[in-house]
Formats: sequence, C-alpha cells, structure tokens
Amino acid sequence: MPATAIIFMILYVTGLILTFRHPYFGIATYIFEWHNHPPYMWWGDHLPDLRWSFLVSVITLISLIINHRKLKPLHGASYKLIFWLVAFTLWMYFISAFYAVEPKESFRKAEIFYKLTIQIFLMMYIIREPRHFRFIIWVLLLGVANFGRIAFERGSNRYLGVIAPNSTEENAISAHVAAMLPFFGLYFLIGKNWEKVITLLSVPFLINLIILANSRATFVAVLVIGLLAVIWIKGKLRWRVVLALIGGAILVFSLSNEQFWERQSTIDEYHESGSRLHLWRGAIEMWKDHPMGLGGEGYQALVMDYVPELREIMEEKGTKTVHNTFLLVLVEWGFVGIILFFGLLIHTFVILGKIRRDRLKAPGYRYYVDAMAIQMGLIGILVAGIFHNRLYSEVIYWFSAFAVALRNIQVNEIYENAQLSEEV
Repeated sequence: MPATAIIFMILYVTGLILTFRHPYFGIATYIFEWHNHPPYMWWGDHLPDLRWSFLVSVITLISLIINHRKLKPLHGASYKLIFWLVAFTLWMYFISAFYAVEPKESFRKAEIFYKLTIQIFLMMYIIREPRHFRFIIWVLLLGVANFGRIAFERGSNRYLGVIAPNSTEENAISAHVAAMLPFFGLYFLIGKNWEKVITLLSVPFLINLIILANSRATFVAVLVIGLLAVIWIKGKLRWRVVLALIGGAILVFSLSNEQFWERQSTIDEYHESGSRLHLWRGAIEMWKDHPMGLGGEGYQALVMDYVPELREIMEEKGTKTVHNTFLLVLVEWGFVGIILFFGLLIHTFVILGKIRRDRLKAPGYRYYVDAMAIQMGLIGILVAGIFHNRLYSEVIYWFSAFAVALRNIQVNEIYENAQLSEEV
C-alpha cells in the first residue's frame, strides 16, 4: 500500500475517533476527506470502497447527539440562513416530481442538495468557538495547499493531476483554489509567524496550479479578488495588500509560459472559443418555454433543439452544458430556484457585512479579516461561475456556513463583554 494511502487512513481514522470526543472534528474530517477523496486519487485503489464522506457525516451527527452538552452555549445565535437551502431542496424535489424532463437525474441532483443542506447545517451549528473555527479553516487551507503540491508534481498544461467531488476538471479545481487565495493572502499579512511561513510557502504552488489550469474564468476571478481587496480593505493594511499583490503578479510572470498568455489573451473572444453565447441564448429560450424549470440535467436533454448552431459539434463530441451557474439555476430550477439561490447569497453577504460592522465590539478574534476573506472568496468563485457551472460546488455553501458560525461567535462575544462590563 502506498505511503500516501497509509497517511490518509491514519488521519481519517484519527479524525473519526476525535469526532466522538467533539463533533467539530467531524467538520474538519469532512473537509479533509473532500480534498483527499480516495476514489479520485491514484492511491485510492488500494483502499476499501467506502462511502467516505457519508461515514464522516453520520458519525458527526451521532457525536452531536451524544456530546450536545459539550457545545458552548451561544447567546443570540441565528441559523435562519439554512432555510434558503431547505426551501431550495424542497423545490428541487417538487420540480423533479412534476416538471423534470429527466426525473431520475433530477432526483439525483435533489438528493445531492439534500445531503449538502444537512452538512451545511451541521457546520453552522457545531462551530461555536474561535479555536474550532480557526482549526477548520486551517484544515481547509492545508487541503488546498496540498492541491498545489500535487499539481506541481503531476500537472502539466490544462492538467492538474487532482480532482475532487463536484470538481472533476481543471476549471473547477482552479476556481476552488482561487476562492481560498484571500485567506492565504490575508493570513500572510496579519497572521502569526507560523501562519506567515505556511502561507508564504503555499502561495507559489497555488499560483502555479492556476497557471497550469490555464482557466480564463479563474484568471478573471483572481483579478476581481485582487481589485476588491484594494478597494475594500482600509487603512495601513491596504498598502500591505498592494505590496502583496505586486509580489503575486511577479510570481505569475515568473511561473507562466507562452501557452498561458496565449490562452488568456482570448478572454475577449470567449464567445468564439467556447460558444458560450450560443449556449447562454439557448438557456434563456429554454427558460422562456419552461419557466418552472426543467429539473436536473434538463439543459443537456434539450440543448440540441435550442442550440442548433452547435448541433454538429455536439453530435460528434457530446452535448454541452450551459457553462453559467446562474443560467443553470434558472433553466434547471426555474424562477423560484434563482430567487432562492440569490436569497442565500444576499443573506450571506448581509451577515458578513454585520461581522465587519461590529468588529470593534468584539476584539477577541480577527472577525474582520475572516469575514473579508470569506466575502472575497465567495465573490471569486461566483465570478468564475459566470463561465462554468458551480451550483453544486460545496465551497459556496461552506462559505455561507462559515459566515453564520463566525457571526454567532461574534454576537456571543459581544454579549459576554457586555455582561462583564455590567458586573464591573
């Protein structure tokens, strides 16, 4: 058995054992497994065929029931954001039952969202202490950093050597990595010495991964994240951000090759190189004819009829998807689906805004920095989602869960500080 498989099993089993002590270890183990999903790894053939992530979720739920009293009580905690996901899941099942053109596939998509909704609620409910939040974020960052290492060892142009659940090609993986860059950048600027060292060592590998992926959507997302960082971050930290971005740009120019710049130079010709505009127009026409939605995989079922410009290509190479997250929601789940999806996103941004607003009332943790990282990362993956389907990308919903958990921790700290002031 390869050493990598042995290391994975040691960490995975250790995570499960620790989960029985406290459920927040289950959240960390779930994220760890997502970034090291055995069926998608070259070393995974040497391991048993288990439902790896499902097993983690079940044990986390059991631990929550057993150890509920170990969770820190939170004053003023709110989990209302989960109702957007609950409503979206119920709507998916409704469309799958009454409107789907591919009912079997549609129910499969609804089931994915059903399981995701449970996992997201566990995340936002279980994470209740800054040290738990910080630990989980670092598991996520180390998982992403490992993607960079694998791409460095196994990758080449348009091939990264690594995939993950619902991220099975280079565009999706690079978008996931780009969404985490704000954490790496801000932790390098304001973190402790060990955080600075880890992020400094990781960033070149992540930039190299993005270059190897050669995804124009991801490149645009990175540019947007950098621009927003300069606009939104205030005070002395802004100038440190500018210097960090200059350093990142130097790394890009140092690591990139002619193939990368040739592909990026065609961003303004995106509709020609990917036929995106034809696919997008087809999606709009589908929605006009089916405003309630076509259900999961409905676009692929009808794309031949609605995008005749690409029929010959699709007959030869297979049907294409819409290549746009928002149009995918609209086509598959209709006008109600897009309202629920935007409701979730807007609610998340409102929560993040409240965290930044109250940063001075709760000095016990770097709420502002994490809120900014979540916000910029979420915008980054949504920008990438304009050109690719990221509706089922888990990191979008992880960010929403992190926002809820961080806000609840902050509100509780504000309350505890007020109580101490009254006692004094």
